[in-house]
Amino acid sequence: MKKSKMTYELFEVARLILDKEDRLSIVIRHLDADVRPDALLAVSLPDGHPFLTEAEAVSHVMSRHLDKFFDVVEVEVEAPKGSFLMVAKCRETGKLLGAPTHHSYQRNLREHHARHCPNVPFDRFKGGLEMIREQESIDAWLKSMSTRSEYAPKDRKEGEPERLESIDAARGFLLAFRKDQVVKLHPWIRFAGRLLEELNPGPLRDSVRFALENQRVFPLETANGIRGRLRKEGFHLYKKGSKGITYACSVRRRCRDPKATFSDSMAKIFDALDRKPAQHAKDIVLSIAGEQAEDAAKTAVLADLSFLIGEGYIANLPDGRLFAQPILSSQAQAKEEAANDDATEESK
Repeated sequence: MKKSKMTYELFEVARLILDKEDRLSIVIRHLDADVRPDALLAVSLPDGHPFLTEAEAVSHVMSRHLDKFFDVVEVEVEAPKGSFLMVAKCRETGKLLGAPTHHSYQRNLREHHARHCPNVPFDRFKGGLEMIREQESIDAWLKSMSTRSEYAPKDRKEGEPERLESIDAARGFLLAFRKDQVVKLHPWIRFAGRLLEELNPGPLRDSVRFALENQRVFPLETANGIRGRLRKEGFHLYKKGSKGITYACSVRRRCRDPKATFSDSMAKIFDALDRKPAQHAKDIVLSIAGEQAEDAAKTAVLADLSFLIGEGYIANLPDGRLFAQPILSSQAQAKEEAANDDATEESK
């Protein structure tokens, strides 16, 4: 955009950004955050994923980033004794979760749910389990119960436990000793657009998707949001007319001062565009140099055009249309630019 010296509609720049989610920086907040100080959102600190509640964020960290906080150690234990008629099997992962009559059953369910199915409500997860009565599956579960996963905290400090015997204990440890590395609550959250595809299905993702589609249709908020950034990147913004379209260009717009004079060839270019705006360069060349003109004459017109575009007197749009900037006194142009600067400051 800078090298081309082209002039872009601000809305088109906004749509270009909105076209691909990895170009986005998304900010979310509760609608009633202004009247409810407790209306906070949660963010998973290891990866920046946003959530509506702290519990959801912690469950996400437990399922995706447990290895950042614990070394998992397999410990041999005595296998369950007794007679068991059935074992539960997770349809999603195929893992045998144990006999409903065994004392570890509920703990196994919650551990498996936290690690493998955190996005599914626990009651729905539990209701979807398959009960297997084949002895071969019961024996396989008994064999698997001869070992147990324990969790050894990484970067352990004095006074902290050496091992946690269950996923629930590991979760409690994180909340007690590592919460500042796990989750943060805030009235608003900014996250990278590339994470949108990974958000859990639900109201948060649906709300962001809804807002995004609305912006793609009419990107007013996005356009206002990027005004300040474009200014910082060296772009100049102006409106065509007091209530017209806002444009952005790496070249500062220069209106023609009534007292200024130009060469005859440049004056002809301005005259052609004043009489018929939105012409293309080839049309200007033909109208000034003529169809039978030698290449040198056509090149001279193109050189004048290039100079006027580079100086900001003519706007060159991406589709090739050319517009001459209006005749405006230097004081009037300065006043317009000040109004545009004020609008940019208000939108930051």
